[in-house]
This record gives sequence, C-alpha cells and structure tokens, in this order.
Amino acid sequence: MKRLVLGLMLIAMPLPLAAQPTATPAATPARQLFLFLFRPGPAWQPGVPMRQQNMREHGAYHARLVREGRSVAGGGYVGEDGGMAIIRAADLAEAQAMLAADPAIQNGVFVAELRQWAPRFDSGQPLADQPR
Repeated sequence: MKRLVLGLMLIAMPLPLAAQPTATPAATPARQLFLFLFRPGPAWQPGVPMRQQNMREHGAYHARLVREGRSVAGGGYVGEDGGMAIIRAADLAEAQAMLAADPAIQNGVFVAELRQWAPRFDSGQPLADQPR
C-alpha cells in the first residue's frame, strides 16, 4: 500500500521547470528597431545651448520609454544641435505614434526623421562606457 501511495505521489508531482512547456514565440510581439533623428525645429532658440532649450518633458518622456523597455538608447549629438534615439516598436505605425507623442516634437523644439533600422553587427557590449 505504501508503494502505491508513493507511486501516486510521484505521478502527481509537477514537472521540473525545464520540462514544462514554454510560451510560444507568438505570445510575445516581435520588436523592430527604429531611429528617431532629431534636429532643431521651429521653436528652437538659435544661439541657446541644447541643455537650455525647452526639453524637460522630452527628457522625461524618453526616460519613461527606457524604463518601459521601448528605448534602447538616446541622447544629443556631440558638438552640434540635435540627437537621436534607438526605439523598439512592433511596427512602423507604433514608432510613428511614439515619435508624435514626444513633447519636443509637439512643441516644435525638434523635428525628426524616422527610420527603421536593421543592425547587422552587435558586439554584445554596452553602447557607451562614459559616465553620464
């Protein structure tokens, strides 16, 4: 009887995690990469450094995209006005909506070009080693 109970207990035990079925790839939407290429827009103040332009909400928006895993990296160009962001989106329409929601686009400080990007090489290393 003890062997029967022990055998039933072993059958009823859950499978180890490695043996349990995993979610299908279709359950996770594919993410494509897009570039937002920013340049001064009609509300840009000529002669005023970029850090003094009206971009507080733009920075907060992109910080949120990073926290949500929707932005890979972003920042200003060195030595010239403007910048770029590398964005994850399901498709072009989602990327367009994300760009349109950017406060710096809405208030005219920036205009931007949107491009889909398909990197062919990746070192697996962080994008930058410099302090922020």
